[in-house]
Amino acid sequence: MTSASMEPASILDRAEERTAAGALRDLLRLEQVRLAYDQLLPSQLVAVLNAVVFVAVQSLVIAAPVLIAWLAAVCVLALIRIAGGIAFRSAAPHAGQIGRWRLYAIAGAAASGIVWGSSAWLLFPPMNVAHQVFVAFILGGMVAGSVTTLAPVFPAFLAYAVLTLVPAAIRYPLQQDYVHYAMGWLVMVFLAAVIVIARRSHVHMSDMLRLRIENAELTGELHAARERLRQARQSAGAERA
Repeated sequence: MTSASMEPASILDRAEERTAAGALRDLLRLEQVRLAYDQLLPSQLVAVLNAVVFVAVQSLVIAAPVLIAWLAAVCVLALIRIAGGIAFRSAAPHAGQIGRWRLYAIAGAAASGIVWGSSAWLLFPPMNVAHQVFVAFILGGMVAGSVTTLAPVFPAFLAYAVLTLVPAAIRYPLQQDYVHYAMGWLVMVFLAAVIVIARRSHVHMSDMLRLRIENAELTGELHAARERLRQARQSAGAERA
């Protein structure tokens, strides 16, 4: 066989490999997004519960209208995101449609990050150090908890974590003393640490999902081969008869 005749075949092989790789990537994204949406309901219920505790504690040092407005924003956003999860399950999108839902997941996480990050300014009492520390405690806990729920879609986690913690990292040094400078620095160190942890979690989770998809495909191919073999044996038996 000449090299000229082999070249079209190699081009077709490469095209098939790219098509297969693209299909695998789409299926992987579908599973990642599905995991993120599956965890929306419990994660948003926890977010609302934490917001209620946060507001109750800060009510000793922050004006009630500010607290009510912030809590209302958390609750409304939680309802919107839960409704998005219900819509995702109802739509049951296939791999080719997952891009839009992935963007929705990232946008929802970013919106949550903005709301929670705003508490570093709205719910930050300038004259009460104990309640200032509580702000860092709440925001750090929210971001740490989101590693599990948002790591499947890493850009969603990144948007949420950065928008939640960076405002606090900026707010603490504005108190202009060594303790608050240190607190702002520690918030940034914590942010860097959770990003690394979430990225590793995302990679490990993606590897497991990829193996599951590939195993499912191999199982399907095996069943198809067995079915072809069974049909071939039936045909051979019918011819001998």
